[in-house]
Formats: sequence, C-alpha cells, structure tokens
Amino acid sequence: MDRQLEVLAPAGDLEILKTAVLSGATGVYFGGEEFGARAYATNYSFKEACAGIDFAHKRGARTYLTVNTLLKSIEIEKKVYSYLKDYYNAGIDAVLVQDIGLMQLVREYFPELHLHISTQANVTSEYGAAFFKELGAKRVVLARELSLKEIERIHKAVDIELECFAHGALCVSYSGQCLMSSMIGGRSGNRGRCAQPCRKCYRLLDQKGDRIRLPGRYPLSMKDLITIDHVAELYRAGCSSLKIEGRMKSKEYVARVVASYRLAADAAMSGQPLLAGESEALYNKAIEAGSRAGGCDGYLSRRNGPEMISFANSSFSSDGPAAVSIALNKTRAKAFLHAKVGEDISLELSDQKHTVRAFGPVIEKARKEADISDEIREKIRRSGDDRIEITDVGLDIDRDAFIPVSLVKRLRREAVDKLLGGLVQSRNEPLPFKPMAEKRRRIRGSRRLLVSCLSKEQLLSAGRILSDDDIIALDYDLYSRMDMSVIRGIGAAKYLCLPHILRSDKLPQIDDGIFDGLIVSSFDEMQYASYNFPDLPMILDQRVYSWSDRSRSFLLSKGAAFLTAPYELNEKELSHLDNSSSFITVYGRTPVMYTATCQHKNSRGCDRRQEELYLLDERKSSFLCLNFCSSCTNVIYNSLPTSLLPFLDRLWEMGFAGVRVDLTVENEKETVRILQMIKNNKCEGVCQATRGHFHRGVS
Repeated sequence: MDRQLEVLAPAGDLEILKTAVLSGATGVYFGGEEFGARAYATNYSFKEACAGIDFAHKRGARTYLTVNTLLKSIEIEKKVYSYLKDYYNAGIDAVLVQDIGLMQLVREYFPELHLHISTQANVTSEYGAAFFKELGAKRVVLARELSLKEIERIHKAVDIELECFAHGALCVSYSGQCLMSSMIGGRSGNRGRCAQPCRKCYRLLDQKGDRIRLPGRYPLSMKDLITIDHVAELYRAGCSSLKIEGRMKSKEYVARVVASYRLAADAAMSGQPLLAGESEALYNKAIEAGSRAGGCDGYLSRRNGPEMISFANSSFSSDGPAAVSIALNKTRAKAFLHAKVGEDISLELSDQKHTVRAFGPVIEKARKEADISDEIREKIRRSGDDRIEITDVGLDIDRDAFIPVSLVKRLRREAVDKLLGGLVQSRNEPLPFKPMAEKRRRIRGSRRLLVSCLSKEQLLSAGRILSDDDIIALDYDLYSRMDMSVIRGIGAAKYLCLPHILRSDKLPQIDDGIFDGLIVSSFDEMQYASYNFPDLPMILDQRVYSWSDRSRSFLLSKGAAFLTAPYELNEKELSHLDNSSSFITVYGRTPVMYTATCQHKNSRGCDRRQEELYLLDERKSSFLCLNFCSSCTNVIYNSLPTSLLPFLDRLWEMGFAGVRVDLTVENEKETVRILQMIKNNKCEGVCQATRGHFHRGVS
C-alpha cells in the first residue's frame, strides 16, 4: 500500500506542538482563540498559531485547526469568516468542523481549504462518510465506537480519508450526542465546556429503587484507549490518520505517546510487523505516559463490555514520566557567498547530498571600502532555523561592494528552504463573504402535533387523541416487536424513528408500505433514508443540529421536510431563526447520552431484554437508563422531564410548524393528560419539570 499513515498529535501549546513534531508526529491539531471544543485548554493566540504552522511546515508536518463547536447564527454570519480567513492566509492545512452550516460556509468561501469532519458529527457508517464526501470533505474522523470490520467497510465503500482515534481518553457517549453536562450545569459539550459528568460517582438502581451491585462507583467512566498493538490492523482496515487525544496533556505525555505510535506506524507501512518484544516495549512506553485504569483497546474487536469501564477509579494517573529531552537532528551544511560589484549576488548552500543556490540583484559599489567579511560570515552562520548548522562560510566579495544585511538574510532563508524543503502552499484568496439575511416567518394556527412513543400503551393512547393531520412516531425498537395490524389501525400519519445510532452491521429492516415518513437522528441516517426510501419524507431529530439559519437552509436543501429545534438554544435565540419548517419539543425527558456501553449488560449480562435502570448521582438525582437491543444502544435521560407546555402561545407566535412530545416511561393516564392539554390549549405546568435551556441557553 502506498497510503501514508499519519500520526496526529494534540498540541495544547506551542512548546507541545514542537515536541510532538520532533517526536515524529506528521500532523498536529490545536484550537485558536474561539470556536474550539476544548474551551478550558490553553488555546493559541494567532501569533502563536502562525509560529506553530511555520515550525510544523518546515519539518513536513501538517497543521489542523479545531473549529468543532456548534455555532449560533450571529457567530456564523458575523464572526467566523474573518476568523477562518486569518488562519487560511497563515497556511493552516485543514479545519476540523462539527457544525453543518459552517461546513457549507467553508466549502463555499474557502474551496481550497481541506475540510475534516469532526468525530462530533458522529459518523458511524459508510452512509455518513458518503454524505460528507458529497459535501466536499477531505476526511472524516470516525466515531470511536466502530470496530475494525466497520472501519474496513467504510474504507472500501467511500473514497475519503479516515481518521481513527488511537490513543487517549474515551467518552462514554457517542461524540456530539451528549447533553448531560449541559442539562445538569449549563456547560455544553457542544460548545467545548463539558464538565465530565461521566467521571462522577453513580449508583445503579433497578425499577423498584433497589441498588444493583457493581465493581465500583464509576459506571460511566471509560478506561483510556490504547491501540499500539493494533496499528497495523488499523492501517490495513483503511485508517489514514492515527489520532492521539489529549490537548490538555503534558509535553512529556505527548512525546512518549507520539514516539511509540510513530514507530508502530512506520512498521505498519513497511509491511514488516513488530516483533513481540518490540511491540511490548512500545506498549509499555505508551502506558507509562499515563492512563485510566491501565487502558483498553476500545471497540476494535468488541461491541461493549464491563472490561472497558474503570469502575474503581475515574482519574487519570501516570508514573510521572521523566522530562523529555529531544535532540534536534540538524543538517550540517557549507555556504559560499559570491558578491562582486556589477554582478548578481548569489549564495550557495550544500550538504553531503545536495547543492542549492539563491540569487539576488546586481551589487552596487559602496561609498567607501570596508572589510565586512566577519560580519557577513556571522549573519550567514546564524541561520535562524534550528534544522540546520552552517559550519563553514566561504566568501568571494569585493571590498567596495555594497551588501545589505537584509539581503544576506533573505538569500540565507531562501537557500535553507530550498535545501531542506517543507510544506509549501499556494492558494487563491478566499471568496468575498456574503452573510445570510435574517428571515423570520410567522405562521399562526398550524398547531400540528408530533408524538413519539416507546411503548404499545403510549402508541394506543396517543392514537385515540391525535387527528389525521398529526404525526405519531414509533421508536424502532418498539416497531421491531409490534404487530403490524396494530400500527395500520392508527389514524394519524405514521412515522418511524430510525435507530438511535445507525451501524453497518445493524441496518434497519423496514416495511415502507406502513409508514408515511421517517424521523432520522444523524447524517448517516439522512443518507441512508435518501438512498433507500427516497419517497418517504424525513423529519430530522434535534440531534441533527440546526443552530443557525444557514444550517437549517442547507439541511432542508438536502431533503429534510421538517427539522426539530435544538434543546440548547434559548427563547431569544430561537426567535431570531426561521422556524417555519421546525417542530419544537414541548414535553419529554431529554436524552442526555447515547452510549454503546450497556448498563444492563454490565450489571446483569446480555439477555436482549429491555429494562428500566436508574443512575443515581451524588445529589440524589435519578437518570433513567434504557437499553435498545435492536440497535445495541443505551440512552440515558435527564432526571426531570422538560416541559414548555405553559409557553405554547409564545411558541406559536415564534412561527413553529408544530410541537413535539417525546414519551419515555409515561403510562396511559399521563399520556392522555399531556396530549389533551395541548389539544385543548389549556396547558398547566407539569410537576417536577425543568424548562431546560428555554430561558437560560448555553454560552
């Protein structure tokens, strides 16, 4: 294979960037002063970023800017273009993006800038990879939860670079699908401010409230990922970039881990496997840098399992790796300067393999003669570039030649760059930016109702209340065990919620003759539905984020009939959007995590039986946890339902196309009460409910 295998390192600051590159990283990623998914990291000033880009490029390494938060309309239309333009002109090689509106902006206005799709976009199948390839992406960062077989399947199906997490911390939730920090404390992971609730203590309770014994108090805390033994397999499966997590880790950590994966990557590309002793030594070197609970090899060969959880201790620890001292491998070269009055000046630079020359203008005569030989030699030796050591400087110059020091420095720099090379980019200017005009349509009286159900009881209860214009949506797990005649007997428009997570080995089996439409939860599912069910309209779940009018316009252009308003925007932010094609959730327990980790399996064993479990935190808040076996996914719900029922009139004023109710464990009586309140427009408050982000939003 002639495909290169990049070792991609985190660069928390400029010193770490240099350490990573000198340790063998062929790519580095870092955040600027805004829009990065590590708001609490030591992000770069623009000046530092420029220095880092120059340092990396001179050594053949690429630089990637993380712009992987969700963006509000004002940010996308008034801030982000000028922000990106500065980094584009500085030579950044690619931007890492989650927001679909920003992706569209990058492709439209920066067509030569490589677009990398963040793992926050949650690509889990070849359908998602194809979606982003059509958008113009160069690379997708795959979900951490994929197996080697799934990676290989995507690689064979779609011609796009695949970046895979190889080392570092693992989120328990599918990336981009976690609202737990946001709903509990207002610190949104989608804005780079996650408070890591997965590292907190929880008790696991059954439906009766009885405690279920676990090996420790941290059922959501994943062990760190260590795949040093699987680098060759990842390469063969189609991985182009091994991503090391850790923008808040030390330079000692980065140096040790990068050096280990560099050796493993080189062995994989050469086709010569590491010997057992060599592999063990690299593993030990990587583990010594630090981990949680000794680490694991992630999901590469398993779906999930308790062996991946650090039940006893959620903290990161190391043996205190020794300070690193990385020797600069300098090229030794000789220089010769020719400067005669009336002739072109030239500087020759040669090492043991190559000779290069840099030329300047015709030398003029100085006002008076002077011996400047020593000064010229000093300026040439002081190369200003730590890649090279100029050992000898020969001169052929006239004593009365006028030789500006600035000219000598320029020739020296050009000659060094010619001799040593580096990444050089030649780009056109970005296209002039035209912000989208704010547009708000106010539609009164639509009042369409969408109800999603998890149980047969909810389905039948809702079916008796909803009108023909309303929508009733079945969870895929419910559909997979339902009698079709019961579904056909419902009068309202019938939609199917596709699985919470689409995986290639568990593609849904659907009788499209029953349903009037689909509710989709990811970009993978958008592409899957458009390929396989082009005649069924799609309603996008709130997990296909539409934080801006630019995002909404693009998603509607890709075939969505309706969207669902995101949970994290507040009333004011929503009121400035065009809501005419959006539903808004007015009642339901907000899903705060979608996980491959199964609490039922980890505590009871896998018997494919759905069970209501509850995670009790240290503040005695209880989070419903349901396992959906048809797609092998766990969903954790907020401890309180979110209710916007008292604000229905205001929502209609804001121009929403309809309102949505998402039922979880509500019984028949509760279902009927909630739906009748909406139908009769006499909405009272729901006891023990939260308003979510409707009034507070996220910063």
